[in-house]
Amino acid sequence: MRALLAFALTVLLPAIAVAEDWHYCLAPSHAEHKIYMSVPFQAAISMDAAESQFGRVLTRMGLRYDDVQCPHSDDESAAIAMQRHAIGVNRELGIQVINTHWKPGS
Repeated sequence: MRALLAFALTVLLPAIAVAEDWHYCLAPSHAEHKIYMSVPFQAAISMDAAESQFGRVLTRMGLRYDDVQCPHSDDESAAIAMQRHAIGVNRELGIQVINTHWKPGS
């Protein structure tokens, strides 16, 4: 029984840890005074993969950007709060915020 429980925990714990792993992606274009943002999403892929995918989508759309970041949060509400803060700061700085409605797999 202990072996079965240990096996179950080994299989389930990584899934549980990922279940509360949230991100949103952003990509500033400093020269154009713009920042592109995704919607918050539950991470089903690595942060590096999300950054790469978001960058490829922006490139296919013909948008110029400097780099891509996908900040991490422990839950959806924190990810939304972080994104709202980033939107507010960028707007205060006179940077146009462009919502892309992108999330991995879309």
